[in-house]
Amino acid sequence: MLTQLTTLAQQCDGRYASDAELECLKDYLEEIDQRIYTYNKIYKNENQLIEQIGVKTHADIFQKSGKDLSSLCERDQRHTMRFIATAMLFNEPDKLRQKLLWQSIIMRAFKDQNSSNITYKMMGEVMNEQFNDEEMKLIKPALELVQMMLR
Repeated sequence: MLTQLTTLAQQCDGRYASDAELECLKDYLEEIDQRIYTYNKIYKNENQLIEQIGVKTHADIFQKSGKDLSSLCERDQRHTMRFIATAMLFNEPDKLRQKLLWQSIIMRAFKDQNSSNITYKMMGEVMNEQFNDEEMKLIKPALELVQMMLR
């Protein structure tokens, strides 16, 4: 939304915005209370969500060259969950894509796509269990982007 607002402000400099140009703003404002509620729900339940993802994944997928990388993976999951929450709150999938790009490159370089694919699939399952349909409607675009980019 912030990007859309910036673009709209630039395009409408010196003129009034048309009804069609304002439609995205109306739609966003209609959903803002639900977006804030869902954002806060993710924030308040982050530890529980991360723990449930850990229960659903096998610990051995976080073993690499005899080292336990589960704490690093958990850290990445937390960052990713926060990226999802922020992208959902502001309706900014492009900013999420930019944030995930570095993570995607690192995973490919270390050949960790399999553990990543499993982890973010489990994140989707856990979120589907913990959030209602209305909340998931808002979360799903960001979650699907994560699953696509980090596999």
